Amino acid sequence: MDQSQNAILEMRGIRKVFPGVVALNNVDFDLYGGEVHALVGENGAGKSTLIKIISGLYQRDGGTMTLNGKPVDFRSPADAIAERIKVVYQELDLVPTLSIAENVFLGHYPRGRFGNVDWRELNRRATELVGSFGLDIDPQTPVGQLRVAEQQLVEIARALSLQAQIIVMDEPTSALSPAEVDKLFSSIRRFKQSLCGIIYVSHKLEEIYQVADRVTVFRDGQCIITKPVAETQTHDLVNWMVGRELKEFFPKTEARPGKTLLEARHLSAGRLHDFNLTVRAGEVVGLFGLLGAGIHTIARALFGDVSYTGEVLLDGKPLKPGSPTDAISKGLGLLTENRREDGLVPFQSVQTNITLVALQKFASGGWIHRRAETQAAAEHVHRLSIKTPSLRQKIRLLSGGNQQKALMARWLLQKPRVLILSEPTRGIDVGSKVEIYRLIDSMAHEGMGVLVMSTELPEIMGIADRIVVMYEGRITGEFTRAEATQERIIAAAAGMTGNGRPEEAVAA
Repeated sequence: MDQSQNAILEMRGIRKVFPGVVALNNVDFDLYGGEVHALVGENGAGKSTLIKIISGLYQRDGGTMTLNGKPVDFRSPADAIAERIKVVYQELDLVPTLSIAENVFLGHYPRGRFGNVDWRELNRRATELVGSFGLDIDPQTPVGQLRVAEQQLVEIARALSLQAQIIVMDEPTSALSPAEVDKLFSSIRRFKQSLCGIIYVSHKLEEIYQVADRVTVFRDGQCIITKPVAETQTHDLVNWMVGRELKEFFPKTEARPGKTLLEARHLSAGRLHDFNLTVRAGEVVGLFGLLGAGIHTIARALFGDVSYTGEVLLDGKPLKPGSPTDAISKGLGLLTENRREDGLVPFQSVQTNITLVALQKFASGGWIHRRAETQAAAEHVHRLSIKTPSLRQKIRLLSGGNQQKALMARWLLQKPRVLILSEPTRGIDVGSKVEIYRLIDSMAHEGMGVLVMSTELPEIMGIADRIVVMYEGRITGEFTRAEATQERIIAAAAGMTGNGRPEEAVAA
């Protein structure tokens, strides 16, 4: 990064207002060629709004923006793309029915002599690009058949195909394995060598110190500080983000487990083999595994959303396979790992999203008592500190952290005996994470059984009373909170036993 040169991008006094909300207030931001400039802040702090102005999705209400020293005023994403600005959003923007190659070069296919698409060249160049990430897949494979992590790499390969001068990465590692993260960071270093400027948005603060040159902290729509990463420490970033000191990141208290509430016996589904698990009242059980281990399949199987063999019991009563309705009626709840696809009703209100599962509580004689529904929703908005202008606000307009808390409120209102939380803090900010950890601890102390699936090892170690580890569909380790160490859990997640040998070899 050479700041003696002019910035690629300069934004001064940027302002953006939505009804009832000042999203950005007098924000300054700049980006240099060959630089990774990290953006951090709580959900709702203004990061996403700034990105959408840069990408042309939103138009600013005030301030100026220059690109390579020339004033620009993007009226649509097409304007930004024409200037070789590419945004890789957390919610991927791919066409699932098209092939990898077609998605990578969408809108700028290589052409032959007569203007027709040169399919051979298209597939050759796509193979080269995705291969740089170690993705060894036929470029003619439909994107819809890929894992989320693989789709994310295809999205980043698209940015490479555009020869972008600015790439914005919004939570790019949220679905990547450690090996894939390493490949991504290697690619980012290559981008820097070509003097591409990268805006890197992440809630994983440890990544900032691995990949970024400068960091800008946002809070409540304002730029709080911009500094070289080398001149900051993690606790500085956290304090600037939340405006206060977070002394206890994992507010965990001692558990007092009671009777067994949830039990899985010899469960097999897809890649899962002979899975056995218990969750007791007042206990937080953490289920950990690397990508592909099967932890999220377990969540859906227990809830009846995936066919399985074996048996699932709740309070000693068998659940009907393939019936989430039966699971809910008997006291089981599930917060899925993908809130946008499987959790939210985006164009409905905050209130509707909170009360959706528990509507029967407010119904009689075929009518829903709206006053009681509104009161219950308001109580949970207050309890979980959900930031929303009103209960009538469409939930898609809330930040990711507040959307997640609204989904938590949905299940708290239903009062399940056992709540399954799959990646409960994926893509949300530090402050919201602490609030959710505190809520999980509170639910357990109220006698609920909580099963948390996560690919974030510090999270599992910080909140769980007991940790179950999976590798390729099988349980390879189980540890109490006192027994659990990072080394033991990682070894089990890699299919190794305590003596360092693969689990399959020992079984043989």
